[in-house]
Amino acid sequence: MKGLRLGKKKAIDTEVDPYMSDVKPDEAAACVKCGAIYHKKRWTLPEDAAKAVLARASTRVSANVTCPGCLKVRDKFAEGFVTIQGSFQKAHKDEIIRLLRNKESLTRHTNPLARIIEIKRSGKTIEVTTTTENLAQRLGQMLHKTFAGECEYKWSSDVKLARVVWTRNEPASGGK
Repeated sequence: MKGLRLGKKKAIDTEVDPYMSDVKPDEAAACVKCGAIYHKKRWTLPEDAAKAVLARASTRVSANVTCPGCLKVRDKFAEGFVTIQGSFQKAHKDEIIRLLRNKESLTRHTNPLARIIEIKRSGKTIEVTTTTENLAQRLGQMLHKTFAGECEYKWSSDVKLARVVWTRNEPASGGK
């Protein structure tokens, strides 16, 4: 039978993001902070700086148009938390942070609202907060794929929130 779907449909989260306002900016508006363009009910990044300038020039951009991603970063409204722990992270902090920033940059091309809010380093852990739970999950997957180790994912059932804990310890050095 054509069109018959086997299996369950993916559950759609109907919870409303408080930063996605009911009143949408004018069609083809631009974020005054990051340059993201709102067009056809979707935020996207312009392909290059020239297109961003043209988009801003051709729209009625109010000084108050700020994308939800920039608002979440400003307010430190986190939906994702990534904890990086273990002795491996102590020796590879700079490499890990560079990979986190690269993953954020790549993810922003598909979802410009997905951002790293903050990266806090301490002796024992690196704590990362993100604007979306999906970015936290992707960061954990990237760490696990790149460096192995163990990754644990937890999602809240009542609010949009993900907690990811990635752990890798260096093998103990010593003789056989």
